Amino acid sequence: RPLGFFVPAQTAGYFFSLGGIVANSVHGGSYRAGFVHSYVTRMRVMSFDGTVKIIDDEEEMRYWRCSFGLLGIILGVELQLEYREQLQMYSVDRKLDAWNAEEFWKFIKQDAEADIAPELLPAEGGQGSRKAWNGEYFADFINGGDTPIIAVYSQKTNSSVDPNFGGPLGIPDDIYQAYATLKNAPVTDYRGLMSYGVAARRDGAPPIKIVGVDVNDMIGAFRTEQVAHIMSHEAMTNIPRLARKLANRVNDGFFLTQSPAALAAAYFVAPDKAFAAMDYLRKVQLESKGSKDFVWNLPGEFRFINVQDSAVLQPITPGVWFNAQMISFPDLAATHQAWKRDFKKVEDFWVKELKAQPHMG
Repeated sequence: RPLGFFVPAQTAGYFFSLGGIVANSVHGGSYRAGFVHSYVTRMRVMSFDGTVKIIDDEEEMRYWRCSFGLLGIILGVELQLEYREQLQMYSVDRKLDAWNAEEFWKFIKQDAEADIAPELLPAEGGQGSRKAWNGEYFADFINGGDTPIIAVYSQKTNSSVDPNFGGPLGIPDDIYQAYATLKNAPVTDYRGLMSYGVAARRDGAPPIKIVGVDVNDMIGAFRTEQVAHIMSHEAMTNIPRLARKLANRVNDGFFLTQSPAALAAAYFVAPDKAFAAMDYLRKVQLESKGSKDFVWNLPGEFRFINVQDSAVLQPITPGVWFNAQMISFPDLAATHQAWKRDFKKVEDFWVKELKAQPHMG
């Protein structure tokens, strides 16, 4: 980033292992780009017998990308880069006039300015500028009812940036110091003091504390529907704050520096089934209100991925896909089975009715 170069696709945050990302079909993606592993041009690997070698032959690379660790260990990667003279990090949110396909697609096409070919999408929602190259969407169903708020964290680059945008577009002057601060921010877990990234890769998300109290413990201590409303609302209000904060510090497209431990499941569905997927998630989330067993407590999420033909074991065929995600803290569930029942309810509909395919890895 300090020189203006970017990988064509990126993760939401800094704390993921590149070897793990490349060995799976996870992370990355945009309206025009696929998984991060699609942009690996060379890698250093260790085979089962301990032999270390450099791979740069495309045919062999297709076996190592998304290899799920079956062939050996990925020690290092070389990535394709592209130059972005300007980058605009921003968010947009809107309370929908109603929950229907017209309003849903209107937000994606016109408010979010998604760069997706019209022939791949339903006719609802009209036409938009298609100026945004990426978008991560959040829908607050728990608080919204029939008129939910949808937000998108987006990016525009180079000639597509808004001429009157009030935030940074270039490389911050103190970017090296900003990265050093982000990289070295310490956390303490049972292994001792280390950076957040190291702790997350070793043991999962470290606790996030507010006034010394673990966020997950705090949620579990107040297992009420009111807490679910608060958590979903706070997640939505954090999106513009996180985007502004990192835009001012590094302006590199990432918007997460840390993340609390949450349940997540994601599935690929055809774009023309996108509204049906989110409509059913909304139905299940709203039905959980008032339950003493489990109340959904985070927004539904979704994004689009232009999957490339880059790996033999890639579990999804090339093309533009809608990635539907259900996310929630487990701490508001009376038992593990309580949240699993609701997750399975959504999964069964997505898979059986919409022919969804799991986002593996």
